[in-house]
Amino acid sequence: MIDIHPLYSSSSGNMFHIGTNKTDILVDAGVNYKSITNALSGIDKNINDISAVLITHEHTDHIKGLPLLCRNNNIPIFACGKTADYIKDMLDEKNISSNIFKISYGQPFQIHDIDITAFETSHDALMPCGFRLKSDTTTLAYATDLGYVSNEVFENLQNADFVVLESNYDETMLDFGRYPYPLKRRIKCNLGHLSNLDSAQTVARLLKENDCNFVLAHLSENNNTPDIARSTFEDILTANDIDFNNANISFASKNLTTEVFKV
Repeated sequence: MIDIHPLYSSSSGNMFHIGTNKTDILVDAGVNYKSITNALSGIDKNINDISAVLITHEHTDHIKGLPLLCRNNNIPIFACGKTADYIKDMLDEKNISSNIFKISYGQPFQIHDIDITAFETSHDALMPCGFRLKSDTTTLAYATDLGYVSNEVFENLQNADFVVLESNYDETMLDFGRYPYPLKRRIKCNLGHLSNLDSAQTVARLLKENDCNFVLAHLSENNNTPDIARSTFEDILTANDIDFNNANISFASKNLTTEVFKV
């Protein structure tokens, strides 16, 4: 069994806890150190329980807490190639020692009882990635911060028992919102973020193949709401002859939550 806690999930900061009876992992650490420790306390964990931190990419809302985390603890940090190099250089400039492991797309590694494989995602970062994690017979796929769902991403989402997938923005809210045009263009491009529509279409494709549980993550604070995202998913699933009410789809809170999903 794998427990998933979507502790923080927004444009302001992202961090998920993924755990088994033997292992506790953080995916990203995009909030300050106090917020990290407070969140772990809320799920009856502490920083010493954490076996490793997996980093998807180097943007601030995914690595903000790393400097103090590494200064205060010797937790292994796993990131792909150039992302790992960037983090090490950033910490070296602050005279902070670190325990960073450089990983590669498609090359499995293991943290206690969890087998992990990073896969490439499309984002305007150095070497962004998603993760596929497996413990015993349970598989979790994690993919946020991606401009589109490539064939490689979709293959890594397939046949998972649980999928964490970005549903960042509503196209109408973004188009008519207050963001400047260059930022809107960046969000909508293939190196940006995944819209509700694209996310819903991906979920529909996956549900046509097998049952799966979903948490939709990284909802924009300014260009999305859970109600609007839910409406889009209902429309797309209905158009694909899938009953939204029978689908196991949840939306990660933009604020700190102790909600847990067990699979």
